[in-house]
Amino acid sequence: MASAGELLRDAAMGRVGVDRRLIQSILDGGAEAVQEVLTFAKASHADDRIEMDPLLVDLFRHWQTPEALGFYIDVIRRAPDDVSDELIQALLPFRERAIEPLLALYEELGEEHSAEIGFLLAGMHVHDPRVLAILLDRLEFDAADGAFCLGLYGDPAARPALEMMLAEIPAGEVELRREVQYALEQLDAPPPNYEPEPFDILAEYPKRELPAFDVLSEMERLALLESPDADVRAGSAHSFFNHELDHRSRASLFRVAQSDADAKVRGRAWESLADATENAEIRDGMLAVLADTSRDIVERGGAAVGLYAVADRDDSRKAIEALYEEGGIARARALESMWRSLWKPYARFFAQHLDDPNKDILRQAIRGTGYFQITGHADKIASYFDREDDLEDLREDALFAYALAMPGETTRGRIRGMLRKIDALAELSASEADLVMFALDERLRLAGLEPVFATAEESGEVQEAEPPPPASGKVGRNDPCPCGSGKKYKKCHGA
Repeated sequence: MASAGELLRDAAMGRVGVDRRLIQSILDGGAEAVQEVLTFAKASHADDRIEMDPLLVDLFRHWQTPEALGFYIDVIRRAPDDVSDELIQALLPFRERAIEPLLALYEELGEEHSAEIGFLLAGMHVHDPRVLAILLDRLEFDAADGAFCLGLYGDPAARPALEMMLAEIPAGEVELRREVQYALEQLDAPPPNYEPEPFDILAEYPKRELPAFDVLSEMERLALLESPDADVRAGSAHSFFNHELDHRSRASLFRVAQSDADAKVRGRAWESLADATENAEIRDGMLAVLADTSRDIVERGGAAVGLYAVADRDDSRKAIEALYEEGGIARARALESMWRSLWKPYARFFAQHLDDPNKDILRQAIRGTGYFQITGHADKIASYFDREDDLEDLREDALFAYALAMPGETTRGRIRGMLRKIDALAELSASEADLVMFALDERLRLAGLEPVFATAEESGEVQEAEPPPPASGKVGRNDPCPCGSGKKYKKCHGA
């Protein structure tokens, strides 16, 4: 059995997922595991691929490890403006012991970068003239933040400074006056009786998390194709999807697709061989699997998706459309192959399923309606923005598809206005705005134009002049991708 240190090193390199199984294996190591985790925490992590601080904080909090205080301070030092609630809860039991190192860190980082440290010092409720002095300074530096921290700290010695501040605040600054008044009221409240919040470390993590395939090298991912765990093999196979395959990866995936004992693994391998369908043996293998109705639909569906790059060939088209006619999950995978192909004759299959009771089919219908830019059904796509039923998880699919299909001329000059319109319509979060910007850039690429948002992020420019469109006005599936990758469009942003 691997030691706690070995398990953590594998997790830090992305080779194992951070889940309940990993944590339970570490906890089973008892006192020896505590020391190994402390040793790991003190080591250099410059080469780590995965941020391990959150897990280490949770482990030490679970164990209530007194030696972890120095580690907590180091975590704050690395990101003083982003101290997590979990770290705060881990620090609170230290109270008096935490004051000296927090004061030293405040001095080290300076007032501008120490708002969170001021909050921590206040939350410890340890009355110390040095802490009071810092919080009074923060009142002058940032009145609202300082008042909040002084109210939390609860030292009556802060009253004169708060009253003076209140007297100086104009009557029109209602919110700030309310903050200071509340802080004054808190000074009269009895000191809180601290009790640590209950903490179930296992409940904080998923039951199962696969390795972080996106940070692993090709050789590491190929090695995981031999894992005894079918889910790991499937995830490893899928990590090659839409990536250009070298001879070694192509051969390994083809072997897995033909011989793995698990249908899901075989299906994922067929999907990832989409980059290799110019090879007649691989293409014929996919077609044979797709036509064999005795095989598991998971494998057949993977073969269908794998054929998307050649879905305009007559043999592929017939096989994919036959799969579509089977209905259910088979239809969903056929639709996925169709929209990934970008072959216009497939556009006719999607709008009719925008109310499909099968959510798998519905999801692919939304995506396909977007990618084929079926503008007449944009309002139907938008109806999935704010569902409060079992379809609410379709919101991101709908946002992406709507950005592709919404009415309006596709030009680089108009694309920011489209973003504003979608934001007004759907009230985008920050992550959703990123998703929509990517989709709008995709819309530009589909029209043969350079992206706006990706270019602006890379160059720091707000907007560039619109280049002349290519002669055709469109990018063909077999044309070079406009992003400059050198790949065919169907294998790059067309994917």
